[in-house]
Amino acid sequence: MTTKAERTTAYIIETVAPIFNRQGYVGTSMSDLTEATGLTKGALYGNFENKDALALAAFEYNSTRLLHALEKQLSGPGTAMERLANLTEFYKNYDTFTRDMGGCPILNVGVDAQYNHRTLAAAARETARTIEGKIAVVLEDGIREGELRLPVPPLLFAKQLFTMILGAVTMATISNDRKYLHNTIAYLEILIKKELGK
Repeated sequence: MTTKAERTTAYIIETVAPIFNRQGYVGTSMSDLTEATGLTKGALYGNFENKDALALAAFEYNSTRLLHALEKQLSGPGTAMERLANLTEFYKNYDTFTRDMGGCPILNVGVDAQYNHRTLAAAARETARTIEGKIAVVLEDGIREGELRLPVPPLLFAKQLFTMILGAVTMATISNDRKYLHNTIAYLEILIKKELGK
């Protein structure tokens, strides 16, 4: 059973996470946060040491949601090819999945914080590396089971695959056109079958 303080902390994080993600660290003011939560500045600082701590908690909240969703796609039953198909299917609707988060947390925070918040930028990089690692594990499983053939090391292929996915997310976000996402994922599905399938 959670305490009132724990529920308040969770409420604050859930409420401010999409705001930080959409507006960025610098673009988000304390008045934005007090207005959204209905709490005073003192109440926010009673739960978080400062704006930095709150921004980091907000990113970790969004990042955890993303990683859990991906883990569900990549660690379930089925062959490596089926789990890769789950991954591409997930990213076909990634814009819908991230809508209430304020967009892709890796893209938004990674770019926004690059020159103004080292800790947030590092957290975004770490999340990207974690996703690449999860994809690499699926590829390694497929190789071990004799299901996949890979022309390069699994982590290298995973990094390239994720680079293409995130590039599509970026273009879909910038242009406000989800065809960038759909077309790239359709190409990746063909590429995976052609390059990896036996």
